[in-house]
Amino acid sequence: MISRRSLRRTLALLGTVVVALSIVPPVRAELDAQQRFAAGVSAIERGAWDEAIDELEALADRGFVHPDASYDRAGAYVERARTPRSRAGDLGRAAAGLAECLQLRPGDDAARVALDKVREEIARRRARTGRDPVVIRPSLGRAAVGLLPEDFWAGAAAFGSLALTLGLLVRRAVRHGGAHLGGGIAAAVGFVVLLVFGGLAAAARAERTTSQPAVVVVPEARVLDERGVPVPGSAVAHGEIPEGASVEIVERRGNLVRVEWGDAEAWVGATQVRVIARP
Repeated sequence: MISRRSLRRTLALLGTVVVALSIVPPVRAELDAQQRFAAGVSAIERGAWDEAIDELEALADRGFVHPDASYDRAGAYVERARTPRSRAGDLGRAAAGLAECLQLRPGDDAARVALDKVREEIARRRARTGRDPVVIRPSLGRAAVGLLPEDFWAGAAAFGSLALTLGLLVRRAVRHGGAHLGGGIAAAVGFVVLLVFGGLAAAARAERTTSQPAVVVVPEARVLDERGVPVPGSAVAHGEIPEGASVEIVERRGNLVRVEWGDAEAWVGATQVRVIARP
């Protein structure tokens, strides 16, 4: 018969084993990610662009998200695009990597400049083949919401709510005089701030939860209908969205995605765009 002390020791040992086994896979995954990232960087230093892309893409496929990995992946695509071994969509994938780096690290000026240069090169290449270098800016609503982080809009709305509450309390506590007037002004300003910034915070949250940023990674993404049939009379210029264009995925349906590009909406093939990782 097993004593209570032996039973407690056995249970404690089993608990230790379970905890250790739960820790080992994440540690191994982290070590593997570090090794792959190091291998990708080493390949870039040697000018082995295909190898670098394979390593860094494998990292992305495993869910590894880091601005340096995105930036280096973009650099490998840019360098391969300059060689005779370039492939269609290399510059689009470079633009996707740089856009992802900026999503993860918004203050990265080097990535911003590099993204502009990549899109300028895409425009030049399109012009050489007789196609228009189409550049579409985000819709006014998305541009306004994207000016500052969602947390800023929410914080400003909270400040407006506080000002509104304090103003109403002061007006209720003091019936006459300057304090009563000041409370009214504070309440009015707080109400306007709450209304404006609360709306922006709600719009930012809706954008974050209902859409995904993406970039076109093929020479042009043909505009389709819901059945996957090309649409000649589309609202999108020339019925195509050019390589490197930033879009927002708002719906998925099988092998198709519905995207917003500026003020226009269109269906395109899911493999023609790359989703940008968010922080």
